[in-house]
Amino acid sequence: MKLMPNVELCIDCKKCERICPDNGIFVIEGISIKCMHCEKNPCLRVCPEDAIERIGDKVVLHKEKCVGCALCIEVCPIGAIRIDKCEMVAVKCNGCYGREDELCKLACPTDALEYSEKTVEQKQEKIISKLKKIYNCI
Repeated sequence: MKLMPNVELCIDCKKCERICPDNGIFVIEGISIKCMHCEKNPCLRVCPEDAIERIGDKVVLHKEKCVGCALCIEVCPIGAIRIDKCEMVAVKCNGCYGREDELCKLACPTDALEYSEKTVEQKQEKIISKLKKIYNCI
């Protein structure tokens, strides 16, 4: 199951951002932007250093292998990967790999982050649609 944002419930408190150990989640206009751990793994396939790997149902970035080429940023369909300006390496949600629950879900006061299987595609489309509107205004 994937952890998906519910834009109707997000109150833009950014608690999910603050608790993320990887700085891999950020909130824009009430949308929690985080890795969806895509089945097709475009970031993993484009990484020339094998710094990204699929471990179970998580797509995990190993910062120590990253060279900051930003190819993963270019192919991420939802813009969930960024460059850490201090370390000059890619940053993304690792899904709290190794933990039972993702910390962002535990921190969310409105349960705006929820596990879902049956509506993943519908939610992704809604999030991408809202993101396109935001990016068009920038």
